[in-house]
Amino acid sequence: MSCQAPDKNIIKHKTILEKNIEIKYAKRFTIIYSHNITKVCLFGNKNNNDTTAVFYIYKTANKLRANSKNTFFIKSPCNKIAALSSIYSAMLCELNCINSIAAIDNIDYINNNQIIEKQKSNKIIELSKGPQIDLEKTITLSPDIIISFGIGQGEKDKNKKPDQTGIPIAIILDHLESSPLARAEWIKFFAAFVNKKELADSLFNKIEKNYLELKKIAKNSSYKPSVFTEIKYSDAWYVPGGNSYVAELIKDANANYIWANDINTGSFPLSFEQVFSKANKAEFWINLSNIKTKKELLGFEDRYREFNAFKVGNLYNNNKNTNALGYSKYWETGMIYPNKILNDLILIFHPELINSISNKLTFYKKIN
Repeated sequence: MSCQAPDKNIIKHKTILEKNIEIKYAKRFTIIYSHNITKVCLFGNKNNNDTTAVFYIYKTANKLRANSKNTFFIKSPCNKIAALSSIYSAMLCELNCINSIAAIDNIDYINNNQIIEKQKSNKIIELSKGPQIDLEKTITLSPDIIISFGIGQGEKDKNKKPDQTGIPIAIILDHLESSPLARAEWIKFFAAFVNKKELADSLFNKIEKNYLELKKIAKNSSYKPSVFTEIKYSDAWYVPGGNSYVAELIKDANANYIWANDINTGSFPLSFEQVFSKANKAEFWINLSNIKTKKELLGFEDRYREFNAFKVGNLYNNNKNTNALGYSKYWETGMIYPNKILNDLILIFHPELINSISNKLTFYKKIN
């Protein structure tokens, strides 16, 4: 990991970046700040902690200039942000900065009604329906920053055409964080660009407090059910790794995740037979894509009926609340509020604890 303070040839005024904002869980960014400048470092390689981009966010300063192609200077607060994921736009909404969202990637994935209405009236621009963003629209919009996601391949993650425009691009790996609280802590990253540090800290502290309280409550149950997730797509069944935030959620809900001993942070592919051999006796099956009924599930693969969780009726999906196209709110706000996801899982796995937690499911529903 390398993220040094700027030298006098880069910043033409005297400032000291002296204090790290406390990042307790997230591993893929850091923040350092002073009274008038904030430094954000991204670690965008999957297999190491090398710095892949640095952002100096300044409030008042003389003219600043970058000394490398991966260093950017941005005036605070950002008023035109291209947030190319529903999670990113949701983060900005939670920071009361919906008016800072100038663009999104694909409106189909959005649940937030305010964003939907703003997109309809062209107050928010849709930049893509597929893997490539509309370069002409992007150049015309000229956002202060583009925030996008990568798969952890550093330079290979960059879309070359937008990169050549000179528009600052932050390619982030929040989805590869290994814990739910680490993902939620990314709200501090977004706050740095819109000058909302205090609000982000306050929101996260409340989320963390509730999450840890729920984790402690879950341990009061002596029952520890076995759990598996997902369904097969084409020839592959992608399951979350044992070091993923999904595995951590199941563990914190006091349940046994079937692949808990795996070392991956992301998902990895298995065959139907590999999953069945290990999960056929599991007691619970969760996160089944967009499936709404058992009949619909068997329409994709009749062999699903052979799983014990199917037979006993312990199928729960995270699509209780979806938009008109079936995209779940879980993927939009659940990543910000993992405490609510954890509450759901405890209620599903340990209904005997209902008097100690919220008694209503937020993101999950039973599949019948």
